[in-house]
Amino acid sequence: MKPKNIVVFASGTGSNFKALHKATLKKEVPARITALISDNPDAGALKYARENDIRGLVLSPKDFDKPAAYEDELRKILEWESPNLIVLAGYLKKIPDEIVDLYKRRIVNIHPALLPKYGGKGWYGMRVHRAVIENREKESGCTVHYVTRTYDEGPVIAQVKVPVRVDDTAESLAARVLKQEHLLYPKVVRFLLSHN
Repeated sequence: MKPKNIVVFASGTGSNFKALHKATLKKEVPARITALISDNPDAGALKYARENDIRGLVLSPKDFDKPAAYEDELRKILEWESPNLIVLAGYLKKIPDEIVDLYKRRIVNIHPALLPKYGGKGWYGMRVHRAVIENREKESGCTVHYVTRTYDEGPVIAQVKVPVRVDDTAESLAARVLKQEHLLYPKVVRFLLSHN
């Protein structure tokens, strides 16, 4: 049976990328990560990719004169990699509509909140956790969803709830949510690959 291919997009440290890669090494996720694409040349995720013999590519819309040129280059890379699934792991750029349409229901993202709350353009990282605490929410968590043309509005695949403690800071809540992300994402990826 031909191995399943995953391409990961990450802008930062890529902790979910690392958790997913470790799950593939343990055969918990029966696939291989063939490439890591980042818009940030200094991303920790790129360093990790290079240290683990995963093709690391820097591709940012700002490096192209026209959006169409960027989309074309991205499409060529993805055609070459032939991914069964595209996994966004802390990727802060919007995936072009053409790519979303081309890989419909094959691009997933993880979000550090219980969507539809605290989702959409500009809602990421500590901004989300601060808002959850400021609004005195009783629970938060993480959501894995399909990527569509609009930020964080794709169909929800899975969620894990995390209680918000009275003494929580944005940092302590973020740490607990992230722990759940690292458990949830590989499980969802495994499930999706077994069904496509």
